[in-house]
Amino acid sequence: MKLYYYDHCPFCVRTLMLAHYKNIDVEKNILQNDDVETCMRLINSKQVPILEFDDKTAIAESLEIAHIFDEIGTKSQSVLPQTDKEKIITSHIFSASKSIYALLFPRNVKAGLPEFSTQSAINYFQTKKEKLLGMTFDEAIKQTQIHKKSVEKMLKTLPNLPEKKENLKWDDVMIFPHLRNLTIVKDLYIPETVKDYIEHISHLTNVHLYFDRAL
Repeated sequence: MKLYYYDHCPFCVRTLMLAHYKNIDVEKNILQNDDVETCMRLINSKQVPILEFDDKTAIAESLEIAHIFDEIGTKSQSVLPQTDKEKIITSHIFSASKSIYALLFPRNVKAGLPEFSTQSAINYFQTKKEKLLGMTFDEAIKQTQIHKKSVEKMLKTLPNLPEKKENLKWDDVMIFPHLRNLTIVKDLYIPETVKDYIEHISHLTNVHLYFDRAL
């Protein structure tokens, strides 16, 4: 099997969490952000993650891929059931989406991520995301303090996160990718309880954080 993904993509992170946690033997391939050809060849759509099976068929829905990994992976590494708490927490995170995007998108292309290793990949991403933001990346960077304040307020009022356990939970699969991506923002105040949770799930799933390259 082959998994195609972007490092910064929260939906892709869901699949990586399960692949690592369940010890899945899968070939990992990070695509350039402007690699339309590979996506179209595999699923006839420009999206990731994509799981290509040995028979050359492929699927692209992140949770479907994650559940497949859960089914075929190490049985002793169980994933605990999803709860209603997840929707409350993710809805709270999404309430700051506008500011989150304004902080993340300009930094994604400057942080040395592998999917942006060519100028054409950077240009492709920047053109699309500037339209979504309604401003240029330079303008978004100039507004960093405004957006940091909004995201920090969201983090300070975040409902209690799932209890730390040695077993991964489906709640974690839905929550962690969004919090993990915030570690790319330099000097963003992340409450200790939230940071502790992020680092715990990172360790549990072997998904790296961005503190070392924060901008």
